[in-house]
Amino acid sequence: MSDKNMRLGINMNFENVREDSPQFRCVCDKVDFMVAHTDPQNAPLPVSIEKTRAAAKLLDARGIDYVANFEYQNFVHDATAPDGTEWVLNTEKLHRLSIPDAYVKALSASEHFKGVMYDEFEHAIINRNLSIILSSKGRIKKSVFTPLDGKDPYAQGELLDRQIGEYAAEIKSMGAELFIGEHVFPVLLHTFARNGMIPNFKSQKEGVTNLCFAIAAGAAMQYDTPLWTCVDCWFRMTNPGHSADEMYHNLKFADLAGVNNAYVESTSVFLDENGSPNDYAKRFAAFSESGINRERDYDIRDYRPEIGVIRYDDTYWGQGDPVMWRYMLFGNERIKPDRRSKEILRIFHLLTHGETSKRCFNWDKIHPWALRRHRSFMTMNSTAVFDDRVCKGLESLKLCFLSGIHISNETLAYVAELVRDNGLTVVTPKRFAPDHIRKKAKRRYSEVEDGKGVWIVCDRIGSNRVRKRVAPFLGRKGEIRLTFDGGREIRLRISKDGDSFEVL
Repeated sequence: MSDKNMRLGINMNFENVREDSPQFRCVCDKVDFMVAHTDPQNAPLPVSIEKTRAAAKLLDARGIDYVANFEYQNFVHDATAPDGTEWVLNTEKLHRLSIPDAYVKALSASEHFKGVMYDEFEHAIINRNLSIILSSKGRIKKSVFTPLDGKDPYAQGELLDRQIGEYAAEIKSMGAELFIGEHVFPVLLHTFARNGMIPNFKSQKEGVTNLCFAIAAGAAMQYDTPLWTCVDCWFRMTNPGHSADEMYHNLKFADLAGVNNAYVESTSVFLDENGSPNDYAKRFAAFSESGINRERDYDIRDYRPEIGVIRYDDTYWGQGDPVMWRYMLFGNERIKPDRRSKEILRIFHLLTHGETSKRCFNWDKIHPWALRRHRSFMTMNSTAVFDDRVCKGLESLKLCFLSGIHISNETLAYVAELVRDNGLTVVTPKRFAPDHIRKKAKRRYSEVEDGKGVWIVCDRIGSNRVRKRVAPFLGRKGEIRLTFDGGREIRLRISKDGDSFEVL
């Protein structure tokens, strides 16, 4: 297998990793790796270790790599095992996964153990362990990390960056080769990647697959990490909430887009009521047989986007509704989104030819737009998102948007160089324009030439005037276009329902 070929996996519970398990038999000869869900807090630590070792022994014998996935801590306030082992850091104000050193060391004895996955880590951070709040009927409210005692979003973001960095280093020090997130919302991907965590975006679920890809791809490119995706069959509270055909095309998109590892959540949807493989299992097998041994000669490291978005990731995805999602940034109730945070939604509304909402990235938020039928794929032309520190790797860009609460001076200088020397077109609010450009931008919308390129300085990034001006960069409506090193171009015509596509 080429080191650029996509590796195919499945999410399943450790307890089902047995030769007599129908779920295991259904997939064991069709995958490269497994994301093994573990709930080890229900037994004494030595018992949990032995159960896990038995499963790991079988995976070693089969030659299947695996990562240990931890999710129970997002739903369970008291994760104390019967022998007193603590699986969660649980103080008066904090709640987060805390893996006993002995457990990770036991896993690392397996030759096919590759690392630890903190499932929905960013969800727990930005929504302050919402699942525990709901299950306790609002009695228990705890943060993952200690929030800033202030209202400065930039200071809060930098504090969280350090906290995540320290936590990731702690997990890796136990012997986990990889530390991986699994993102419900397309936020904190860059912060995780900066601190050595592999970006892992959800496909399907309640999001737009290629929008989430654009954000995660930028994180992987900028911080030189692999890129993973979880093709999640849940939609809201329904599993499966997506068709087998949609699942198949999400796997196919991941392969075409240069994703390194893609896995389906979960084997529970692969069997019918009689325990026999159903259409989901058959489509998964078909993809495995057609793709798992194919030699792909490119991956995310070769992605060369033509449209870039640069912003400080303040964790805004559109949160704030009457029931679920609290109107705050970084999980800090003192810090509220403002117009700078919301610019990113208008940028993607523009990039998708108006197909995404101006108010959120996905179907989670309670509002009229979310009454529309879910679709995995929307129009987008060769796009990636970078954070406020990017200073290399953007030479392929033809169009770039600047937005958000902060962009470093080094990044702004790099962008200005690309305008002058490469002919880049930049759309920006006045606050990010160079001084000599800002002095010439007298109106609400101004175009200022600078060397080979141009600055479009405007008050409203999503205005009709901006939309008409950048239309030549946005590709054809109803298509996804991806561009890679060496002039490789992939074009996909999206189906009317948005669940599949045709490769052009």
